[in-house]
Amino acid sequence: MSKNNSRTLILCDFDGTVSLKDTVNRLIRSHLTDPHWRYHVKRYLRGNTGSKGVYEAVAPMMRMNKADLERFVSQHAELDPHFPEFLEWAREKQIDVKIVSDGFDATIKTLFSKHGIDGIEIYANSLNFADDDRVEIANPHANPDCGVCGTCKLSILKTFRDSYDKIILIGDGESDRHAAHEADMVLALKDLFMYCARNDIPAIYLKSFQEAATLLTRKVEAVAFDLDGTLIESMEAIAEAFNHMFATLGYPPMTVDEVIRKTGVSLIDFVKSFLKPQEAELGIKIFRDYYDTIFLERTTMFPGATETLQKLNGEHKTGIVTNKRGKYARILADHLGFSDKMEMIIGAEDGFKAKPHADMFIEFMKAVGAPAHSTVYVGDAPIDIQGAESANIDAYALANRFYSAEELALHKPRRVLRDITELPEALQPIL
Repeated sequence: MSKNNSRTLILCDFDGTVSLKDTVNRLIRSHLTDPHWRYHVKRYLRGNTGSKGVYEAVAPMMRMNKADLERFVSQHAELDPHFPEFLEWAREKQIDVKIVSDGFDATIKTLFSKHGIDGIEIYANSLNFADDDRVEIANPHANPDCGVCGTCKLSILKTFRDSYDKIILIGDGESDRHAAHEADMVLALKDLFMYCARNDIPAIYLKSFQEAATLLTRKVEAVAFDLDGTLIESMEAIAEAFNHMFATLGYPPMTVDEVIRKTGVSLIDFVKSFLKPQEAELGIKIFRDYYDTIFLERTTMFPGATETLQKLNGEHKTGIVTNKRGKYARILADHLGFSDKMEMIIGAEDGFKAKPHADMFIEFMKAVGAPAHSTVYVGDAPIDIQGAESANIDAYALANRFYSAEELALHKPRRVLRDITELPEALQPIL
């Protein structure tokens, strides 16, 4: 197969992606005449059969005609209102867009016709109507060596691999999973984003097609970093200082994991949550007096963090936004040799509300002159994702031994990274 003039291909799922609603299950269930269909669906849900097997089993039980289909699409299918604009953008950029669906071509064509969309290749299961209202479901894009899915998106992707320099998958669910492993990048909605995080597949979280073009092409100007657990390994020292405070005041100790999951807030908020009100001020003093004696010698850079900052230096405006006391953050940045790479280091008690409030993020963007849409925040905990969201900026979540990639993905950051060294490439435009 010869090289195509358009060297980027975008493969789009349909149900739950281009169509906001999943039409397949409802279409089938609305036109069944035999209650035994439930048996086949349960087999599918248990993993005993694939979609191809279900289609073969339920097709003889269905009764519908073309008018029924058009009525169904009118009542139940809903196009992402931003998809036509996205398609126009792709065509202007000479980017090929093809639909790959484990649903039905007739549904897709009917909805596209309703919205004036034409000239787009569709790879889906075939739904045909007989004169007696019986239907036939064919699977022209199934993989004969596997036979699980009605439409094998992985096989389709592989057939185009030699024709394009880059293949991007946009999808939302189970039928997209195998193709996701082979795509150069995945724009993932809903469950597919969780699957990609769990399986270490590079993916960008997508809310709707309104974001797609920007996410594929934008240039990130500014990157703010969380500190503890993101750039520096400091949690053992923090946990030790807290447990010294607890022991001094007669409280039971916490494990490092417990401390990590509870200290995303500021020190003052943490202490107020666990100590009696009359002990809070003393507890803060005990913590700080002890922490002052150990934090420099017990804090190190995470492997790869220094090299990552060096790669970003000059290309992006960088800074620190942390719930750590600003004083400590600046001392550690000097001590560990990266303060010169930061245009701003802002932390707790610098005059702004702590994360997840937006205050510190807004101050960072103001200081470096970067708008929210081209600013990214890199952190390692749910509170970092929540804080970035409060400031309308994207969070890139860094998985670690305390928060897994899958757990972080539940909070819907824009990206989930396994290692800090992945960041420079993740900040580059996809196209």
